[in-house]
Amino acid sequence: MRAPLSWLRDFAPFPGDIGALRDALDDLGLVVEAVEHVGEGLGDVVVSRVLEISAIKGKDRIRRVVVDAGRGEPLEIVCGAQNFAVGDRVPLAPVGAILPGGFEITARPMGGVVSNGMLCSGRELGLSDDGEGLLVLGDEAPGEPGTPLTEAFGLEPDTVFDITVEGNRPDAWCIAGIARDLAARLDLPYSAPEPSEPAASGRPVEAVATAAVTSRDLCPRLTV
Repeated sequence: MRAPLSWLRDFAPFPGDIGALRDALDDLGLVVEAVEHVGEGLGDVVVSRVLEISAIKGKDRIRRVVVDAGRGEPLEIVCGAQNFAVGDRVPLAPVGAILPGGFEITARPMGGVVSNGMLCSGRELGLSDDGEGLLVLGDEAPGEPGTPLTEAFGLEPDTVFDITVEGNRPDAWCIAGIARDLAARLDLPYSAPEPSEPAASGRPVEAVATAAVTSRDLCPRLTV
């Protein structure tokens, strides 16, 4: 189970000493297989919008891409990904940015075109395992060109514990259970957060969702 520290802190005021937290989890039998730091190294990455895509003579695997990065003048970028189109919003690491892992972005001539930055995949940003194409931003990530990616995604640096929870520990099959045991181990106050009130849609429930039995052989009765 992956347990972000920010989620655990919804239940108890856990300290920032990652080594101490890992040791405490191990002592509880909740063995930490790995610790991952996410959301770091993204401070310079911004939202950009693709304005043009064109071929580079003699190059089949890379293309010239012109993007609006919210800086006035459009930027030329050389990119090998194929999964985006004009009008898409994609993450841009400008020249001088340092990505997760200490990778520094520099201006590089490629195929006779100077690439003034790098358009990024989710894997290059440490946000996913997908490195086959760019991270194309959908409606869930608002922001005009130039908006910091951390702002568009609402990201803050976090630590994720990859915990092995054995079959005989159903008490720790959820974040609340892990937080409860860890808080008790560290003698910290534990409390479950109050759920927020659902937003009222102004529509009757039956207009939003319905349920009915369509096969009595498979489901002879439906109760609410």
